[in-house]
Amino acid sequence: VDAAVMVLDAAKGIESQTRKLFEVCRLRDIPIVTFVNKMDREARDPFELIDEIEQTLALDAAPVAWPVGRASEFWGTYDILGKRLMPVDATEDEGIPVSGADDPKIAALVGKARATALYEEVLLAEAGLKPFDLAAFRQGTLTPVFFGSALRDFGVGHLLEGISRYAPPPGARDA
Repeated sequence: VDAAVMVLDAAKGIESQTRKLFEVCRLRDIPIVTFVNKMDREARDPFELIDEIEQTLALDAAPVAWPVGRASEFWGTYDILGKRLMPVDATEDEGIPVSGADDPKIAALVGKARATALYEEVLLAEAGLKPFDLAAFRQGTLTPVFFGSALRDFGVGHLLEGISRYAPPPGARDA
């Protein structure tokens, strides 16, 4: 295995069968990409989920996307690395470029309350969590974290884009 994708339920976090599988990956330093699914339903706080990843798997977690709203208020995600808003009803190619999480354009698109919450959460995430580091990811010590809703086919394209951009190329195989 060259890399693995860990899918977490936004309400349940790391489930027991997932924990066992990814402890094996973690012990072998296999790069893990994390997708937090079902953000359009009732969900735990993203910081709580990231903390669970770090504590359970002894793996640094670096959000590369951040949810804008939760449950019925879920609007989409903010691409931290690409500085763009990604609405639920748009494809990943139709992301809206912004100057940062404090761009006034965000409030016009998502509403003042959601924009303020997004700005505060991204500011806290950037200050308190590890930034994405490609070398650490490929060494298996850091996982990039994406958020979305697979049922609504939202965030999956961003996840696949991240895998193609960051995952190591296939290694040599014995015949």
